Amino acid sequence: MMKVNRITCLNRALFVQRFRVKWRGGTSGWSDNYPVNHEETFDLRSFNIPVGQEVWIEVKAIMGKTKSSSECVLFDPTSNDEARYVTSGATLTYSIRLE
Repeated sequence: MMKVNRITCLNRALFVQRFRVKWRGGTSGWSDNYPVNHEETFDLRSFNIPVGQEVWIEVKAIMGKTKSSSECVLFDPTSNDEARYVTSGATLTYSIRLE
């Protein structure tokens, strides 16, 4: 499983969205709303996530569904790597994938 210190979500869907990071026992705040072909990033070191904890994202399609990603990554504050998730589809039928 990939070890990362940042998570980015690229919006390739047909809607405005926001996202947040989740882990067992915690959740970040929501990102700002952002349109198609834009992305937002969270630095995981700014949260109180235990080292080695599995993290994933939750995406809210504005005027649509909220979904969680099925793929997780591991938080490692010493990593220089970033997890990049991409959303695609429509407000009620979109998917979230880890690149």
